Amino acid sequence: MKRRHLISAGAVAAAALGLYAWQRTPAPAPTLLSFRIGQSFDAVVEASTYAVVQNSLVPREELDYSGGTFVTEPAVALCFNDPQHGFILPPTKFALVAFAQNVVVTMSTSPSLEKLPFDRAVLILEDLQNQFKAGGWEPWKVDGSVWFDLTPEGRKRLYQRMFEPGYSQSAELRVPKKYGMTFRLKCTDGCWPDEKPPYLFLVDVGVGSDTNESEPGDPEVWDKSFPGNAVSAAPARFRCPGAWPGGLARAAAGQAEN
Repeated sequence: MKRRHLISAGAVAAAALGLYAWQRTPAPAPTLLSFRIGQSFDAVVEASTYAVVQNSLVPREELDYSGGTFVTEPAVALCFNDPQHGFILPPTKFALVAFAQNVVVTMSTSPSLEKLPFDRAVLILEDLQNQFKAGGWEPWKVDGSVWFDLTPEGRKRLYQRMFEPGYSQSAELRVPKKYGMTFRLKCTDGCWPDEKPPYLFLVDVGVGSDTNESEPGDPEVWDKSFPGNAVSAAPARFRCPGAWPGGLARAAAGQAEN
């Protein structure tokens, strides 16, 4: 993915299984930050229970005037509210939703409340990968991206990869002509030469528009013709938990049974 449109998730930073991190780490009940690429700032405010205005550099519609909504304390669940391609991330305490011309252009986060042991980080990785697959996201084959191999043997290889230069593994995902994503597992502690355990890990998620195969004349994110603004005639596959009364609370409470 062309990094000019994505803010690195490492720089700033579920439906069901992913929310387990909130259950295991003392933190306030999560609030919801609901957004999608191309959505206006006012629409994000209206769709969210998170205090968006109080935690934002409020954008304006003028060209090149940027803004951002910041998450710096626990616990906020970010929900990508596209009815066909949406997903929800586990609660986090570190995220950035960036705006240009008053609409969302990128999001970056590490969706957990703390650095995690490998097995727990892979649980989040697996849950999110299942959500992305269900939402029609696909690896960008041009750069060799593939889904994470989370079979028992694949997990062993992934663990070994965390101790090799780069200390991470990424997949570039996309909804063609609509959205792009960097999806990454990285080691944050212990994996470099001469370092000692504990070995700790984070998942990174960075979302923007699909710029990998953009062509001259394609609409920009802030244009009304941007595909993310199109209303689909298909029945909605996904909606954020806050779309029904008590939805986020029930989703989180359901983790106590797992």
